Amino acid sequence: MDLLQDPRYKDTPVYLFFEKYIMDVIGELPDDKIEILKNINLQHVFGTKSSAWKDVVTEVLHLSSTINIAVLEQWYKQKEAAILHNTQIDPTQFSRDFVDQYFDENNSLDQWTEETLADAKRFIYENRNLEKV
Repeated sequence: MDLLQDPRYKDTPVYLFFEKYIMDVIGELPDDKIEILKNINLQHVFGTKSSAWKDVVTEVLHLSSTINIAVLEQWYKQKEAAILHNTQIDPTQFSRDFVDQYFDENNSLDQWTEETLADAKRFIYENRNLEKV
């Protein structure tokens, strides 16, 4: 089935690309998928000034410069919870859930004070270092 015919993406195809963006941020988007995305002319599809696929998604959705921090903070929080419950996180499901939460009208993702942004950056830094051990 053509993914863009899926009811989830049919009216909002940019959601599919946002999910891929999220998977790339968390390091879970396979190289072959990245190459496919690089070769799609999303600039033409969405009529943007940007041409690189992630820049197109950023422009279309008006994503902030801190979106990657929001994604990574949620990813590492969910990874911590999964470890506590002896489970695994499915990156594809995580990206779908993040998109759903992001577009919820009560969403507080990617909304920061100076303090919460600094805390999130520190949290991400610490968790990235733990992954390297």
